[in-house]
This record gives sequence, structure tokens and C-alpha cells, in this order.
Amino acid sequence: MKIVIIGAGAVGYDLARNLSASDHDVILVERDAEVLAAVQESLDCRFEHASGVSPAVLERIGMKDCDLFAAVTDRDEINIIACLTADRRGARVKVARVRDEDYYVSGHIAFRSIDLAINPDHEAAHSIREILFRSGAREAYRFLGGRVRVVAATVESDSYVAGKSLRDLNRELGDSIALVAAVVRDGETLIPHGATVLQPDDTVYFTGTRRLVDRSLYYVHTQQEPLQKVMIVGANPMGIELARDLVAAKVRVKVVDGDPERCRIASEQLHHALVLNVDPVDTAPLMDEGIGEMDGFVAVGVDEEVNILSCLLARRQGATRTVCLVNRNDYVELLPQLGIDAAVSPRRATSASIARFVKRGAVVSSAQLGFSGAEVQQYHLPAGHPAVGIPLKKLGFPADAVIGAVIRPEGVETPSGQTVLRAGDDVLVFALSSSLPAIERFFSAGPRPS
Repeated sequence: MKIVIIGAGAVGYDLARNLSASDHDVILVERDAEVLAAVQESLDCRFEHASGVSPAVLERIGMKDCDLFAAVTDRDEINIIACLTADRRGARVKVARVRDEDYYVSGHIAFRSIDLAINPDHEAAHSIREILFRSGAREAYRFLGGRVRVVAATVESDSYVAGKSLRDLNRELGDSIALVAAVVRDGETLIPHGATVLQPDDTVYFTGTRRLVDRSLYYVHTQQEPLQKVMIVGANPMGIELARDLVAAKVRVKVVDGDPERCRIASEQLHHALVLNVDPVDTAPLMDEGIGEMDGFVAVGVDEEVNILSCLLARRQGATRTVCLVNRNDYVELLPQLGIDAAVSPRRATSASIARFVKRGAVVSSAQLGFSGAEVQQYHLPAGHPAVGIPLKKLGFPADAVIGAVIRPEGVETPSGQTVLRAGDDVLVFALSSSLPAIERFFSAGPRPS
């Protein structure tokens, strides 16, 4: 595919890195010479030092054969104008990063020429909701409109699964536990098999229906408590949106912010949440407000250092679960090691959403599994594909990969070696990055049954 990305900031860089690694023809356009120079050495794509809204520039790059045009600068207006210009010149799919709610009508972008508008705040808020309501979850992903969930969780030392092989767990629990599609241990990612023994501190990726995945989280943790009390740092639009959703779910919410004007606006919009004008790193007033008794503590303020410090404070005081909003990718990887349960990046969430919009041959959608080095991809099996009608155990499937779910109109199936694929099935494949080319050949050209 030919992909044009406007903006070499954090989102554009992450998107270009992900898509160029999959053998796409990626062109990154950036008008700031210093920003462009900072990313050129670490990206394997083409670069244009130019304005992404210039009709002449887009004409020179070529829009008629552009499969995906993504405008992801930090300026909504630039992204919208760039997409409208690209549309007039023939770009097939146009995606814009748009944060301002004024550009949306009933939740949809007000410009018909833009195929997909992504609000980073909404993407991050969705990720946080998924993590909060799945106690123990560190990451959460949705496929096929939420019919299939992928959730990462850490194995606790005295949990049910610790020290047991996947074969034994399958024998003991059967359909009560979701498929473990990937395991991260000591920084190394494994595609597991029946003999794989789950160890304390392993990060496991469960896949299946929402109900099955939620039930499976009980087996990796010693206890599960319902979400009743949450404190949110940040009376900004994201914090307000998150508070509103939690209140609707019958959760008691306290919103904390050091800015009195933001608190005033939030209190006008949140009628069933307590808004407090308190310094989020001031221990005494937060203790008075019960920070240590919270089931969830979420920091989504504008200052990511304050977010980190407030989460560490909440953890120290006894909050059950902490979720921190950060923008730097290196922070996302580091914070769980410091004791913060989950880190969410709006930039990373935006990049992942756009990447899932890309189709590569037989690939319908894809997502990177955090920093695990693995990827989950969704494929559709058309009639006549060589894999149709053959049990999985006879397909000669590439190494370091596993089919984690089979999606059919009647429901989601957790596959076994006896599962026979049908025409029209969608399958989720978990694979290490080294095996992705073989997987794509497998579904594009067809496998050779062993």
C-alpha cells in the first residue's frame, strides 16, 4: 500500500514506524526541518520537507495511487484541510486526527470527505475504561466491534494458574478460561504451547469474548473486587468524559484538579461526581478524601510528570489500582516497573487506531501488543481459500504464531487442533514480528496442508 502521513510528531512517527516495518510504501511529510531531521535516521520510509496542506505538494507526491492518507499533526484545522485537499486529488482513504468536539456532529466528523476522524482523548479514555473495569488488566484491545477482546494481565504468585502448564489448565478448566495467545517473560515474548508453564510475574494475553476474558482474569489474580470508588486527577475534557462514564456505571467518582477554573467547568458538567480543587500531589488533603481507599486511581492531567507522581502517591497510600496517562512511549514501558498498574498514551492509542484501519493483502486489521514484540492480526477467509475445510492441526501453520479466535456469525470460537475453518470465517492470529511475513503469505497465497 502507498501511505502518506502528514506530521512527523509523536503520532506520525509511531505510525510511520509501524507501517513501514510491514513493507508499505510510506511517505512522511513534515514542514519543520528540525522535527523531520530528528526522525529520519530511525525510520525506513520516504520523507518530504514540505507543507501537507499544499495542493502542489500533494500533487507531486501523487494522490491518485494513495491508498491511505493520514493527517496527524497537533493542529485540527491543518489535518482537516489536508484531508479535504487529498480527497479532491484522489486519495482513497482519508484519516484525520481531530480533538476539538466542535468538528463533530452526533459523534461523527462533520466532513463527508474524511473517512475516519480520531480523537486521541476518546481513544485513551476508552483504553482506561477497559482497564478499570477489568481488574488486573494492563492492556485491552477490541476487534470486530468488541465481539473479541484481547486483555493482558500479570500472573500473581499465589494465583490459580501460577506454576501450571497450559495443557493442565485446559484439562482442569476447559471452556472456563480464555486462550492464552502470548506470554511475556523477563522481557521476552513467547507464543505458548501446551507444555508452557505460567510463572509468577508473567504477562499473559487472553483472547476471547468479553465474558470469557473477564472470567479468566480471576485465575491470574488472588482476588477481584468490583469497581466502586474511583479518583480521577484532571478536570480536563478527558477526565470529565471518563467521570461521566463511570458515574453512569454506578461508580462513585471524585475528580481532583489544582486549577480552580477547570474545577468550576467540571462541576457544572458533572452533577453526580465530587469535584475537588486540590493539588494532586499534596498528600494530606488527598488522604482526607480517601485516596488510599480507592478501587481505582486515574491520572489524566495535562502534566504527565504530575500524573506519574500522583499515581505513585496513590499506590503508596493503598489505592487498589492505578492508571496513568503519559505521552512518551518510554514512560509507557517504564511505569509498570515502578508499580503503576497501567500506562496509557493518547498518541500511541491514536497510532494504533489508524494502523488497525490499514488493510495489507488478506489482513483486515492489526494491532501491536504493547511492547511485547508481538502483533495480533485479523484475517478473513474467502470461499476457495486453501485453508477452508482443513483442521488447524493439519495446516502447517508458521512457527511463532497461533490462531487465537475464530469469529463466525453465530459466535466466537476458541480454536483447538480439531477446529475446521470455514469460508467467511474471520480469524485472529497472534505472531512474533519475525513470523509476520510468513503469516501474510499463508493467508494471501494459501497454506500447504501437512
